[in-house]
Amino acid sequence: MDSTVAVVGLGGLGSIVALYLAAAGVGRLVIVDPDVVEVHNLNRQLLYGEPDLGLPKAYAAARRLRELRSDLRVVPVKASIEEGAARDAIREADVVVDALDNWRARLALADTAWEAGMPLVHAAVERYYAQLTTIKSGLTSCLHCIAPARAEQRCVSVIGPAVGVAASLEALEVIKIIAGIGEPLYNKLLVIDALTPSIDTIELKPIPCSECRSGDNA
Repeated sequence: MDSTVAVVGLGGLGSIVALYLAAAGVGRLVIVDPDVVEVHNLNRQLLYGEPDLGLPKAYAAARRLRELRSDLRVVPVKASIEEGAARDAIREADVVVDALDNWRARLALADTAWEAGMPLVHAAVERYYAQLTTIKSGLTSCLHCIAPARAEQRCVSVIGPAVGVAASLEALEVIKIIAGIGEPLYNKLLVIDALTPSIDTIELKPIPCSECRSGDNA
């Protein structure tokens, strides 16, 4: 109840993460997204229904989350992470959740969290595959180390249940951090293949990186 979590991106990942964190008892959620609800979102973005079509995701999500828990403090921010209002809002958080769908925005969010010394729980989903890790300056390498100079790609399809699996694990990672239990995914990348199915953990080792200089002594 004393914790603040920022969920950046309120699509398939973020809508499920926000629901689980609200239900788990997180006291304050800062939720950030610049977009509106569209019909093609509804197969995986479980915070929304047809009455929300055309509404800003941040405001529709805030209303739904308050219906779930009346004592939840929700701060909706209709902005992209590149905007100052969003960056200022997430700096109040104990943990930041990367629930975004493009690498340009992810790296901008990761830089903000890194500079502020906040843990960043990262997840990404493509088709039937997902990855998760947790990043924190002083403890791990940065997100640029995982995806150095990654070119932006066209949007790809994702299957709803695969997003749900990744989002559930992302919410669990946040709960572990704020409750001080278990082992967060520091310096580890969890890789999910929903078709096999399989879940594997890859150890992340420092590489030469101009952003965080993590590989200087590697």
